[in-house]
Amino acid sequence: MLPRSERLSTEELAVVMEKGRVIHSPLFLMRVMRSEGSTKFAAVAPKKIAKTAVDRNKLRRIIYNAIKTSYPRLVPSHHIGLFAKATAVGASFEVIAKDVHDLFVKAGILK
Repeated sequence: MLPRSERLSTEELAVVMEKGRVIHSPLFLMRVMRSEGSTKFAAVAPKKIAKTAVDRNKLRRIIYNAIKTSYPRLVPSHHIGLFAKATAVGASFEVIAKDVHDLFVKAGILK
């Protein structure tokens, strides 16, 4: 799990939702924008795709751990929101980590 200091607040996520560019993958929709300061993330598992809080929280923890594997190679100063699609609910950690890595490459934010 990423520390609280590396996660977006509600207000920061709202700005990313409004101004960030959109990148799609089979498992996620990612919004990314340049920012001042450090790189921060938000993992969102909507109620529409995971009905129980247990499932949503489990999916969010898996996403944050997948982000953590690519974190050292990321270009600094970005705000990123990852929104899970319905296909992400049953996916294994390896599949999610690969998809997150591919999204970062597609966005051009890996060193």
